Amino acid sequence: MDVTNRYIARVLEKIADYSEILGENAFKVRSYRRAAQTIESLDVPIAELLDRGEAIPGIGKGIGAVVREILEHGESPLLKALEEKVPKALIRLLAVPGIGPKTVGKLIRELDIDSEAKLEQAIQAQKIRALPGFGAKIERRIAEALRAAHDPNARRPLADMAPIAREICRTIARLPGVDRCEIAGSIRRVSERPKDVDLVVATRQAKTVAEAVREVAGTGHVTAFGPDKVSFTFEALWPIPVDVRFVAPEQYGSALLHFTGSRAHNIFLRQRAKMLGLKLNEYGLSHGDGRLETFADEAALYARLGLPYVSPELRDDAEIFAPARVRLLDGLISSEDIRGDLHMHTRSSDGGNTIEEMARAAYARGYRYIAVTDHSASLKVAGGLSVERLKAQVEEVRRIETRLSEEWGAMFYIFAGTEVDILPDGTLDYPDEVLAALDFVVASVHTSFRQSRETMTARLLSAVRHPYVDLIAHPTGRLIGRREAYAVDMEAVIEAAARYDKVLELNASPYRLDLNVDHLRLAAQAGVKIAISTDAHNVSELEQMHLGVQYARKALIPRSMVQNAMDPEALIAYLSRNRGKIRPR
Repeated sequence: MDVTNRYIARVLEKIADYSEILGENAFKVRSYRRAAQTIESLDVPIAELLDRGEAIPGIGKGIGAVVREILEHGESPLLKALEEKVPKALIRLLAVPGIGPKTVGKLIRELDIDSEAKLEQAIQAQKIRALPGFGAKIERRIAEALRAAHDPNARRPLADMAPIAREICRTIARLPGVDRCEIAGSIRRVSERPKDVDLVVATRQAKTVAEAVREVAGTGHVTAFGPDKVSFTFEALWPIPVDVRFVAPEQYGSALLHFTGSRAHNIFLRQRAKMLGLKLNEYGLSHGDGRLETFADEAALYARLGLPYVSPELRDDAEIFAPARVRLLDGLISSEDIRGDLHMHTRSSDGGNTIEEMARAAYARGYRYIAVTDHSASLKVAGGLSVERLKAQVEEVRRIETRLSEEWGAMFYIFAGTEVDILPDGTLDYPDEVLAALDFVVASVHTSFRQSRETMTARLLSAVRHPYVDLIAHPTGRLIGRREAYAVDMEAVIEAAARYDKVLELNASPYRLDLNVDHLRLAAQAGVKIAISTDAHNVSELEQMHLGVQYARKALIPRSMVQNAMDPEALIAYLSRNRGKIRPR
């Protein structure tokens, strides 16, 4: 197992969740959550810091010992002990929208639910809806979660599935005899809700590697076994089906292409091969004389079929081969086009790193600018900044920008901004004179999600029309698998954004991916600029930009429509349109 900072942080978060479910000391719960956030935001492996004896804020002797156990054994005895006290059926409820550890704890303590059977009985007797703070809607979601837990075809959020796939693939890649392992299937195509994990392994020792994979999976979880395939169930919050395919290295390209899919895409490729007098399968191209033509990479196979290379996120169907769409391929946004990140949080609100740490991490990625957009005053749960604290932060941003630019010998722009709340009545959380003094204003909804469609639409339109708002963030408020999008007329919002020259966000968090593909395409058709933003709360989350770019490509967004593909000079000109020239200072 690859014991990364992120993996350790997830273990500590689970310890916090289970401790909260069991009603343990609130200080302990908070300590583990803070420690998880700190570890995930570190620039270097925590193992190195511990080995050097360096003090890490929020990591005392107790949590430090837990971290060392995870590093040494890949697991935590404390977490295992807590897991034994919480019924698995209730742990699964943590993934249900509107259900958190406190809520699960209530089910245990107030209804004495300690098994799946008792949970089902409570649902049938409608006892859950009678609890304060629950209601019929939550009860229905719990019932749906129970059904999904036993559905082998149930789909889970990409944010949950992709890390599991990466973890399994890294483990297999380290096995003796494995040349390569890569994720295929719907996860590789950046589907929002994959149903399983598909892996392709290149090896010349398929039988030996298959035996090793079976051992890693645990024989009790293996559902199919052979020299070219091992299928098993990975136990997470839900059982997740995993298929591992083994091919020779020279067949790797055709196998990866085949098992990435989609079915419609593969059918088109097979028909194309047939036109050339060939037969395509996962092993390569078969000739009439029985000869097999193999391909070590996908691009060579596409080229052999006389087709342009199509990246995985574009393979959901065969429409990408239509001439009008083929012409778009070269102009689509790519990760290399990104010049900066315009939505992030620091320790000033609910982030895990300082302004300077975020700036250095962005510079290391080759960016030329960032916008610091901490939360506004009314969002107290996220440490929103008062007007006075915001003004102090602006001055701090100016100082850090000057110092870092001098250090690096090139101008690195740090735009002083905010993620200002759009309040329930459509007004903004800061007065106009405060917003006018900022470089960049992100506006978003964080409260009152259940307003009517008309009210929510009017609320967003009010922000779009505001002269000092530059970007509407996560415009539909969805959290995939956790919270449905609020009711809003996105066509009206997109039309207004075009009219008022405002930018809409593609939030690259794997739980959000908001705007969705359909809305992104509508925005592009309307000529609305898109900002691909990470909404990063620590330096590691800046990595989410790549996912955001893949998702934008899925929607066929060209680089010319992406605001943070602009050079800083063009961006500054845009930001100066309503508030006066923001440069030079």
